[in-house]
Amino acid sequence: MFKEESKRKHRSLWWKIVTLVVLILVMVWVRAFYGSMQDYRTGKTLLKENQTIRAITYFDRSLHWYAPLNPYVERSAKRLWEIGERAEEEKDSRLALIAYESIRNGFYGVSHLFTPGEDWIRRVDKKIDDLSSLQRRGGPVPSMKDPHPGGVWSAVVVISFIGWVGSLAGFARWVIGREERPGRRLGRAVLWISLGVSFFALWILGMMFA
Repeated sequence: MFKEESKRKHRSLWWKIVTLVVLILVMVWVRAFYGSMQDYRTGKTLLKENQTIRAITYFDRSLHWYAPLNPYVERSAKRLWEIGERAEEEKDSRLALIAYESIRNGFYGVSHLFTPGEDWIRRVDKKIDDLSSLQRRGGPVPSMKDPHPGGVWSAVVVISFIGWVGSLAGFARWVIGREERPGRRLGRAVLWISLGVSFFALWILGMMFA
């Protein structure tokens, strides 16, 4: 009887932890969606005002808020592609390169375990190669950033995010366990909170430098 009750409590505890982790992931996705949407809308407004370079900057930011099934990532890539094609028609190869590089750098910047937007990367790579060839024949080639994210910072992003979620789950388990067994030491709660804050700070830092 006691064993059955213990198993039931453990199953209930793990379901609560899983539910919490899912809620955290949903919150992260919503934050990415909102950030991407805001930057896309700002870029769209700036584009209408003919502030093309600033618009490119905001579309690029929108790409960096990548999350699966986020429609604003695709829309931002399309806008940058349109800016690049229009610049090509106007013989402004420098602006076209900036727009196409923003697509490539944006998707490479959010690549960790896999690289999203591979079709876009293939398309812009061809454009960049063609435009770079024209630049070499007709004048100086503008400097281009390395599109690949730093390996160390990419690893920091993945590890710190997992650590952050794990720390929150550990803290949740402590809270739930305290309800079942009052008097548990506060030191473990402080440890989980400290780990959560540290991993979250590393995650943000990694996102900035990856």
